[in-house]
Amino acid sequence: MTQTPTGDVAIDLASDPVLVRVVGAVEAEVDGERILLSPKDFAYFALAGAGAPVWDRIDGASRLSEIVAALEGEFTAEPGVIRGETEEFVQALAGAGLITAG
Repeated sequence: MTQTPTGDVAIDLASDPVLVRVVGAVEAEVDGERILLSPKDFAYFALAGAGAPVWDRIDGASRLSEIVAALEGEFTAEPGVIRGETEEFVQALAGAGLITAG
C-alpha cells in the first residue's frame, strides 16, 4: 500500500496482490441497494453495477488476476475493459479504507 499525492491509499496492483476486506467494513442493503460502510471515516460506498461482483470475490485468498479472470468468464466486454474497471474500483475501495493488500 502506498499513498497517492492526494493522500489517498493505493494498492500496488502490478504485484498481483491478494485483496483483503478490512476488519470493521460493514455491508448492508438499504432500499434495495447494497452499500458498504467504511470503518475509516464511516462514509458509505454503493455497490452499483459491476461493483458487487468484485466485492463478492474479495475474500482474502484471491489475487487480483484471479478476480479479473473470474469476471472475464462471467461478463462480456472489450479486451482490457474488465481489468481496467476492476483495478479502478479496487483502488477506490482501498482509498475508502475498505480493502487492503494481503
